[in-house]
Amino acid sequence: MTRAGWGLLMLVCALAGCASQETLADRAGAARVNTQLGINYAQRGQYTIALDKLRRAIKQDESSASAHAAIAYVYQNTGELHKAEHHYRRALALAPEDPALKNNFGVFLCSQNRFGEAEAAFLEAARDPRYATPAAAWTNAGLCMKSHDLEKAEQYLREALKLQPDYREALAQMAIVSFRQGEYLRTRAFLQRYDLGKSASADLLYIAARTEEALGDPKAARDFERRLQTEFPESAEANYSPPNPQ
Repeated sequence: MTRAGWGLLMLVCALAGCASQETLADRAGAARVNTQLGINYAQRGQYTIALDKLRRAIKQDESSASAHAAIAYVYQNTGELHKAEHHYRRALALAPEDPALKNNFGVFLCSQNRFGEAEAAFLEAARDPRYATPAAAWTNAGLCMKSHDLEKAEQYLREALKLQPDYREALAQMAIVSFRQGEYLRTRAFLQRYDLGKSASADLLYIAARTEEALGDPKAARDFERRLQTEFPESAEANYSPPNPQ
């Protein structure tokens, strides 16, 4: 082969290499676009379209932790739990230092009643100094523990409120925990800090009514009952009738 021929071959190889690099970059960019589209569709509850976009994203860039995390969330919401866990773990393998991902995995684990694993994930996220919203992870830990360990739930919720004293979800959960502990004055205090006048839920209005009954203020209890019946007439709380004492 002539020197000119070798030169042409080297030039072709160089151009092929550049094209390959550009293709990889293009695929990664396309994966980011499809991941965001998938997230947008998932937020609107359009899970079939979301799955299509996120599968494309993973095919385009299998190393995208964001795509794996997003598709895990969708599978979680469509009941395909084995697939959800697979993709959560793949995302964590790709981004092991991501505290937000650990928090989301904790939510998944807690939904499966895997409380010990969930607690560990939440605490890793909450204690990570890089996490922008540690109060959310502390609150999630408290909410997860609430079903079976009220002392731990209170401990974690107080950590959230140390960081963010006006964090409404933590205040709401602390009111629920205090009510279950029979600490009615404390329940009232947390409900006042939460400010039911801004917004309320059926369970908090129910707790407020029962708390005021326990504290000897029937008028306040009736006011909360009326709100419960007006704002949430179809709720279980509005239709609950306590058994008559024998």
